[in-house]
Amino acid sequence: MYTVGISKQVDEQIAALPAEALAAFHEATVFLQVAPWNGNPYMGERPDAPMRTQTFGDGGRGMVTYLIEYRRLVEIIQVTWYS
Repeated sequence: MYTVGISKQVDEQIAALPAEALAAFHEATVFLQVAPWNGNPYMGERPDAPMRTQTFGDGGRGMVTYLIEYRRLVEIIQVTWYS
């Protein structure tokens, strides 16, 4: 199991999510705790790199960008919602 870290900047991005996105975002964080390597590579030419993305919400309207660190830590770098 991985620990998910969130910076103050990301905390503000989460607070700005619409109510309809919150449950899906929570599901995405559970995914990050269990299987973060199953996310999409941030850069297609580096498929094994620890920086990854995961979409969430209806139609993939949200995206979490994160970095997998060696101590079983996932640091969320950015949360984006496309309305």
